[in-house]
Amino acid sequence: MSMVSEDLVICPARITLDAAQLAFFGGLPVAAPSVQSELGCELEQGHGGSHAALGQQVDTTMWWVQWTLSASEINPYTWCPARGELATQSEADEDCALFVGHPGRHSSVKRAWRNEAA
Repeated sequence: MSMVSEDLVICPARITLDAAQLAFFGGLPVAAPSVQSELGCELEQGHGGSHAALGQQVDTTMWWVQWTLSASEINPYTWCPARGELATQSEADEDCALFVGHPGRHSSVKRAWRNEAA
């Protein structure tokens, strides 16, 4: 696997969570260290579909906020299958930090994009 050498170009879209969304996160069984009221899209710039940002993780479920210009929702997902087991992670940390079925290329925890075929 090789990392894409181009600079990271992350989607610039942002969302401010409303009171109901913040209450939803506050009501989950595992309290987040700090629920952010403003989130940035974590997908690659130019991605298809809605924007997405991780709101909170509870066990193996990740709660992602997804939004468009006219609506937003919170959806449960699991990790992208390109995410490896912790025991096999290399120093390069190329495991995808997004959700299963995300649009575009994979993104590592270190925020470097890599090709789907990699």
